[in-house]
Amino acid sequence: MVLWETQIVYKDKKTKNIGAKHLMMDPNAKQPQQDWDTMIRGLNKLLGRKCDPDDKMSVYFYDGVPECLNAVIAYSSRDASLEYCFDFIKETLEKNYSVRNISFSEYKEISAKRLDFLGDKADENGYIRRWHFERSNLGIDYFSNSHFKVEEYMEEKDYPTLEDAKKAGDDIMADATLIEELERIYSDQNEKKYYGNPVHYKICASGTKAAMDIVDLMVPALIANKRLCGRRILKIHNIGEGCYDEADFEHMFKSAQGNTVVIEMCGTNEDHGNYANAYQQVVDYIDYIIDKYHLNTLCFFVEIKDKSGFTDSLISKVTENIQIIKINEGYGDKKQAKTYLTNLAQKESFDITEEELEKALGNKKMFSVEEIYHIYEKWFKDGLRTHIYKAYKDYGFYCEALKDRSSAPYDELQKMVGLTEIKQVIDEIIDAGKVRKIRTNMGLNAKKSSLHMVFTGNPGSAKTTVARLIAQILRKEDIVDGGKFVECGRADLIAKYVGWTAKTVRSKFREAKGGILFIDEAYSLVDGSNSFGDEAINTIVQEMENHREDVIVIFAGYPDKMKDFLDKNEGLRSRIAFHLDFPDYTPDEMVDILKLMADQHGYKLEKAAFSKCHEIFESACREDDFGNGRFVRNLLEQAELAQAHRIASKTRGNKISKKSLVTLSPEDFDVNISKKVKAARIPIGFAV
Repeated sequence: MVLWETQIVYKDKKTKNIGAKHLMMDPNAKQPQQDWDTMIRGLNKLLGRKCDPDDKMSVYFYDGVPECLNAVIAYSSRDASLEYCFDFIKETLEKNYSVRNISFSEYKEISAKRLDFLGDKADENGYIRRWHFERSNLGIDYFSNSHFKVEEYMEEKDYPTLEDAKKAGDDIMADATLIEELERIYSDQNEKKYYGNPVHYKICASGTKAAMDIVDLMVPALIANKRLCGRRILKIHNIGEGCYDEADFEHMFKSAQGNTVVIEMCGTNEDHGNYANAYQQVVDYIDYIIDKYHLNTLCFFVEIKDKSGFTDSLISKVTENIQIIKINEGYGDKKQAKTYLTNLAQKESFDITEEELEKALGNKKMFSVEEIYHIYEKWFKDGLRTHIYKAYKDYGFYCEALKDRSSAPYDELQKMVGLTEIKQVIDEIIDAGKVRKIRTNMGLNAKKSSLHMVFTGNPGSAKTTVARLIAQILRKEDIVDGGKFVECGRADLIAKYVGWTAKTVRSKFREAKGGILFIDEAYSLVDGSNSFGDEAINTIVQEMENHREDVIVIFAGYPDKMKDFLDKNEGLRSRIAFHLDFPDYTPDEMVDILKLMADQHGYKLEKAAFSKCHEIFESACREDDFGNGRFVRNLLEQAELAQAHRIASKTRGNKISKKSLVTLSPEDFDVNISKKVKAARIPIGFAV
């Protein structure tokens, strides 16, 4: 459907009513506004939707003054033409009204949104009743659909010759595939008449702007060679997995006949699991619509690099019914890149100097179109200060002081015994985050680094405690958006049924967004039971990349077993930034831990008690898997019970002093856990 807006100019014959003919408004007559409104309403009833015998065209009057009416025209791209519409309108007016010298002026092709706006205006003026019904019948009510987004453009360029098109191609660093197709479009072997679309196009580009530059070149070339009837371009993007069996989608394709539809195939940023499965219904539906309308609706399929979405599924499907030509994004040398940047600046009425071009492009020799856009956007932001708002040109650089690392969880980590390497890494992460924020404030590149970690260590070496503190520290220091700490193990990730494990893993990543996903005993996902462990690991690797900027994954487990886990998937180890080992505590460190825990519990140890505990820890450290900090905690908790029993036994019926309540004696540590350690040291066999 091709849409036009026009003025219909006429002269009134100034005769009285003769038969079925009616007198139109005389510009000099003093007739009430009501009569004029009635006359336009009558015109809309006489013409209106599908007003010709073959249902090829629709005409709506939305405003005007005597002897000059404003109207919009919609006609079938294949079966009608603007001349056909003009002739029919002229014939209808001459037949039913006393008019002469009818002509059409200031006509121009318009978008569906413009038509809708003018229809609403006619409704407000009382010339059309319930325009929303007409809008629906015309099939232009698709702009507010929640399952896909539509942008509409009117192509304004003209390239009458192949040389004009190739010159425009040079300006956008056109790839050889584009130049070859331009030569086919302008070939003298083709009929210069519209019959339908012999081929459609797939554009491979690194960004939407680069892809639309190609569309913006090809559409006027096709128009110049009568391969398109209209200049409307409908760009569909953000297609969701619920976009199937959508009437609005079909309305859009139907109304776009004779025009162009651009389909961006990267889908949405929502969690879709397996794209191929999630979008299968969408692919089938789009294929059905394209098969139905491809002859008259030209399709550009856009694949964005690194965001392929459902590209493979859709292209594989539609090529069963239509022919597709692949057009690649172009590359160019430094000279072409300068021309491109200059043209982009001129579109905004800016001038870019040779010095600025050299500075912006640097020493690189070859550039993609998308790289040019990124360079231009940076230059434009700087240009606002240097070219537009010049009062800020010589203003000093923004400066910001780094604040000290200080928060309750940070201080708690610093008080923990040992863990020197871990503390250093946390300091580096905090400082990097603060510097990145300052770089952002200064308009510098501030790409966020991956912070995924592996914690290896024996039981009780504080892996979980440190992970929890890291989540709190990074939130307090504003390094992450939230302080979430999601702890899980094999049982939380492996589902009972086929296809459920991947969904379960993805849900955990969504739950941990803005914080830390802590996977304890991660090696347990590796087993030989042919369960869903491999599926879980593969999904974890995929989600680590998808959420590299908003989720920090920390794997924890025993050193030897974690090696097998990291070797299970070749992409896993490369995605982990920090491998941190939590060594076993020495007896001296365990004494320090005991003192720290006792202080937190409100106890003080006698000097002799420290000596006794040191002997216990020396014995414990000789055992395998002795428990580290967990052993210290258990020892202290049993000593607290023993102290309470000792005090109760000795002071029954007497007052208890505060000092006795907070003091732990050596005898309080003759408890079950310490006796087990000592018993383990007794040699077995005959003494010599």
